[in-house]
Amino acid sequence: MDHDAAWKRLFDLPVLIEHLLEGFASPLAQRLDFSTLRQLPSNSVDADARQRHGDAAWRVDFADGSGRSLVLLLEFQSTVDPSMAARIVGYAAGTRERLSRQGESDADGEARVLPVVLYSGERPWTVPGGTTEVGVTAGGEASLPVSGNYLLLDANRRAREDLPENNLVAAVFRLNAAETLDEMSVRVRSLLGRLRGEPRRAVLDWLRLVAPRMFPQADTAAAVESLEREFPEIATEEWTVMALAKRVREWEAEWHRQGFEEGLKQGEKRGIERGRAQGLEQGLDRGEKRGIERGLAAERELLRRQATRKFGAATGNALVRHLADISDPDRLAGVGERIVDCGTGAELIEWLGADGDGADAH
Repeated sequence: MDHDAAWKRLFDLPVLIEHLLEGFASPLAQRLDFSTLRQLPSNSVDADARQRHGDAAWRVDFADGSGRSLVLLLEFQSTVDPSMAARIVGYAAGTRERLSRQGESDADGEARVLPVVLYSGERPWTVPGGTTEVGVTAGGEASLPVSGNYLLLDANRRAREDLPENNLVAAVFRLNAAETLDEMSVRVRSLLGRLRGEPRRAVLDWLRLVAPRMFPQADTAAAVESLEREFPEIATEEWTVMALAKRVREWEAEWHRQGFEEGLKQGEKRGIERGRAQGLEQGLDRGEKRGIERGLAAERELLRRQATRKFGAATGNALVRHLADISDPDRLAGVGERIVDCGTGAELIEWLGADGDGADAH
């Protein structure tokens, strides 16, 4: 995992996305219903089968019941990229096209996209097209200045501003702007004391990856290990349930998206040789099957990791054998819920073995 990937890991949490909008696009955030926040695939495939890769994508509905939603496209940069403005245009256009093609535009047929570039480098960001503010029109739409096509969050520069103390993104920006490892350690202790479960784990993971680059002469590994002992991971039931529920909602949609996109690419390539209509249809079918298979494998792996984290490696390995023959997403989701409910690994395995895969066990 590289430096930019450390930021991606951190912003894989819904709470960070909510705090980002509340702290840095407040007029817009006040019009959104964050209970509807969900993660989207970050890549898009154009009609000509060209793949465009972003870093992260989230979608949230407006709170007025209008059927409108906002798609947030996130790009993480540790160096200045002169091509960013053009890349953002491509990502936004590809996302709108994909949503329209899959019938996932808003109720009025539009796809509202807000690109965000989060820059963590030391030099000031000098690429045109970025704006530090997002306005709201009289109709409640997000509004960028005429000269801007993305919201720029220059972490080190924004950290010097008067930002709200209880905003997690602002706290991370202040960590990133620390001039010494001791200063960062003091600030991160204050932050970790307010977090539990997955958010705490994500901040520690982020720190482990960015600190060596920020302080190459310091023993950052020892500092992070000390923090981990001082703030052991607390996987609260609340966060575990939220994480599993979020995954369950996303898995099936993700499999079908992956299958569609893979099928589109394969179908178009083979359609040139075999006849466009027949080739595309066969490619879609085959691609969807492959996408579903990959999604099932990813779900089984997530369940294994969840069981290992809660009960230990022995339970995680035993769970793998039980999951191998399960291909029903509902049954796999039921296993995820049971991991949360069971008090011991033995109880989980006993439940799974009661009727082959636990489908009818109570």
